[in-house]
Amino acid sequence: MSAISPTPLSRRALLRAGLLAGSGLLAACSLDRVGTELPPVTLPPVEVVQPPPLPTATPEPPASQPTAASAGVGAPRSPAATIQFETWGPRVLLNAFREIDREFRRAFPWVTVQARLDNAQTSDRLRTRLRNGEGPDVTRIEPEDVFDFTAAGFLHGLGARVDGDPELREAAPGAPAARTGGGGELSTLSIGATHQCVLYNAQHLESVGVTAPLSWSSAWTVAEFEEAAQRLVIAGNRRVERFGLTAIPAYARPVLAGGGDGWLDAEQRASTLATPPRRQRLHRLTGWQTGLAIELPIAYRFVAPFSGGLASMHIDHTDVGRWVRASVPWAVAPLPAWEGRESVTEAHELCVTVPARSPQPDAAWAFARFLLDAPAQRALARTNLLTPTRLETLDDPAFLDPNQPPFNRAPLIQAAAHALRSPAHPGAKAWHVLTGDPIAVVRQGDREAGAYLAGADALITRQLRLRDWSAASDRPGYRQPLPYGNRLLADLAQRGL
Repeated sequence: MSAISPTPLSRRALLRAGLLAGSGLLAACSLDRVGTELPPVTLPPVEVVQPPPLPTATPEPPASQPTAASAGVGAPRSPAATIQFETWGPRVLLNAFREIDREFRRAFPWVTVQARLDNAQTSDRLRTRLRNGEGPDVTRIEPEDVFDFTAAGFLHGLGARVDGDPELREAAPGAPAARTGGGGELSTLSIGATHQCVLYNAQHLESVGVTAPLSWSSAWTVAEFEEAAQRLVIAGNRRVERFGLTAIPAYARPVLAGGGDGWLDAEQRASTLATPPRRQRLHRLTGWQTGLAIELPIAYRFVAPFSGGLASMHIDHTDVGRWVRASVPWAVAPLPAWEGRESVTEAHELCVTVPARSPQPDAAWAFARFLLDAPAQRALARTNLLTPTRLETLDDPAFLDPNQPPFNRAPLIQAAAHALRSPAHPGAKAWHVLTGDPIAVVRQGDREAGAYLAGADALITRQLRLRDWSAASDRPGYRQPLPYGNRLLADLAQRGL
């Protein structure tokens, strides 16, 4: 990829983590959002938004090269095309995309990809560019932005292409369905994901006789997990030498998921986070450090305490494994389950999409689709940052590297089936922000658990009302209705006045 520049890892959340880390141990990309400020709402369009579906091309016969056969479906040979691709992440991801580009050029010599790794990219910046008709032909998109960007008409609809691609639907059935619009519209492809798990020091657990579970269907209960963490604490002379646990603040999301069956009321007009079960679960976690003295709380994504042996277990997305010292014999286990419920994890997908204003939709789809073909998925698996979306790659040596920890990846392979599905409604972005760091807010004494969740409900419900959302909404093709002034102008124009 000739246009890729090796930009240093520098997203805002990583800058904060870097200042804390000192030792240079950085997470791959931030999954947490701090504070309770409501994110920007997608502004109402000034005209009726009907984003064009990705044009359905006439398929050509499969290419002779095996690796290109599935990617070539629906992507005809055209005059030479140049497309722009933007993403973000660490250097190892950049190297993977360089490898992918070499394979892609063999399969699609008529397409030139000019790719850019931009770790300063933000949702707001991308939103502004797409609204103005600017931006790349293929771009990475934050999972929590999919609803807003789809509703605003910023993205091509991929439904027809996916429906006409049986190989994709069989080999990677979760790729188009991981994140959808309000009515189930397909506008993104998930090419891989990270999942929250318990990273643990196997030597520490063995020394105290603790056995970690390997199956999400038989995970440890919260009580068992607390007992194990207490046994792992080493204290003396009024100080703790080793804690049982560290955890990222975003662990609150699967905690809140275990507290009820839905995020909204029956009519989908109001947020319902502040239920008694959720209040109890959030309150219980805030007591791990203050009451049970098992947890060393960390800010943002900070793996150094676990990597340095100061903690025996660490709850995080497993892409931080690259920053654990090679001498630490670490493994992964499922998250604890809440009072008889099945253990759930949070998936953070690496989603790619084709913006609606792309002047090269065929070439853009060819590249986006190729990211789910076998050679691309193997390249992404070798980064040790993602669990690949293509099912066969889960059994590939590129993913099951016997020399790369964690050595037992059974919990990672099972995690996708136990991942909570983030909500798809106008308050989804607010939900993501507000559930990112409630543990720290409550623990610091700023707000009581029930008050925090009630405040979150108020902000999310405001978003729903702004968009006039309900269960009866015309969610397939859901769009922000035109403001009255714009409707009046449109009527006048139609009447020739």
